[in-house]
Amino acid sequence: MLVALAIAQSATAHQLSVFAWVEGNSVLVEAHLPKGKRPKLGDVLVYDGEDQLLLKTGLQPDGTASFPLDHWETGYRIVVDIGHGHQAYWIMTPYDIQQQRDGLQ
Repeated sequence: MLVALAIAQSATAHQLSVFAWVEGNSVLVEAHLPKGKRPKLGDVLVYDGEDQLLLKTGLQPDGTASFPLDHWETGYRIVVDIGHGHQAYWIMTPYDIQQQRDGLQ
């Protein structure tokens, strides 16, 4: 029982969460680790709705990134990879993007 508990705890020790939203003509991305920590290094890969890589950028030291709101008609899948198998993603549908754009105008 203790072994299973230890394995479960270590598996969630580096849980990564990703959030993204539209702000102006940009998409802002935040990555979070448990207990409010932020990853300092990592890659951000942005795919369109047809799974084509649109761009690759890096996380800033505060765990954030941004990119221009371009080619959003099929939506985005935003993947943050901080290495050692720790990845998470956020999906923005065209509807999500349009709603956020309309809310800002």
